[in-house]
Amino acid sequence: MPSSPGTSPGWPLTCPARDTSTVEAAEPQRWDMDETEGRTRPSALPSPGPRGRTRTGDEGAKLNQSVRKAITLLRATADDHRANVSSLARAAGLPRATALRMIQTLEQEGFLLRVAGDDRVLLGPELLRLARNTDEGLLLLEAARPVIAELVAAVRETGTLSVVAPDGGLDLVHQVDAPHHLRPGSWVGQRFPLHASASGKVLLATFDDEQLERFLREPLVRLTPSTITAADELRIDLGRVRERGHALSVDEAEEGLSGVATGIYGQVGELVGVLTVSGPTQRLDGRRARRAADHLTRAAGRIESALHQRRERARAL
Repeated sequence: MPSSPGTSPGWPLTCPARDTSTVEAAEPQRWDMDETEGRTRPSALPSPGPRGRTRTGDEGAKLNQSVRKAITLLRATADDHRANVSSLARAAGLPRATALRMIQTLEQEGFLLRVAGDDRVLLGPELLRLARNTDEGLLLLEAARPVIAELVAAVRETGTLSVVAPDGGLDLVHQVDAPHHLRPGSWVGQRFPLHASASGKVLLATFDDEQLERFLREPLVRLTPSTITAADELRIDLGRVRERGHALSVDEAEEGLSGVATGIYGQVGELVGVLTVSGPTQRLDGRRARRAADHLTRAAGRIESALHQRRERARAL
């Protein structure tokens, strides 16, 4: 189950006309018996302009010009390894003093870096970090897609992939539906409370004492009679997650809904994603949940191996 601090889930069970589907993106849905699954809405986005920029009807006249000048500075820095304040000012069509102030602001935010003792400007570490995170997320999704499809075929329940977001929550980015008429609706793009979902508990189990205490300063919202709302009880449950290597959520976010989740870890042991199997509690009972956990562990290992291979190939390019 996808997770995030401070949000409340709406867990739909849909009864679609089709048996199987892979959900790539969906608008939020209410929980009902919906026969219209699979509808797509026409995009209201404007067509992209040059270099991927979007244009409005008045050709961008209402766009923030300061932001556009800052983007020009970043692009000019990327294009010229000898860039300095003067050359960047010319590229952006700005007075040198104005360009310097913008460069100093971008430097404070980590997007540019001025070399001490040398009149040179480089791309900063924050910009590079964001680029790496984007690439890592794409690699993870590419590695996980076929594995999740096989996982769902084996356990016959809905499988999802969530990735760790920059703000510390979990973003659900991919879902493959169970081959049943009664199954959860689309969760792609949604977030759910960390303490009440299997995927959230996987993330919380990676927290050190200081991080966990900071999280526990906020009340643990009760969503059902089974939701864990006591800090000590949650600590005990997270200890079990660490021992087993997977997390369970039974009727904790929504009565009648259960989930099993395990983590996907990077090269230095950091959590990069969470793999989850979810379904009605009547089907995902104790024995089937244990079986799903075994399949999840093997699937996560395959994704980690594939992710490592894709990283190596990307470095070789």
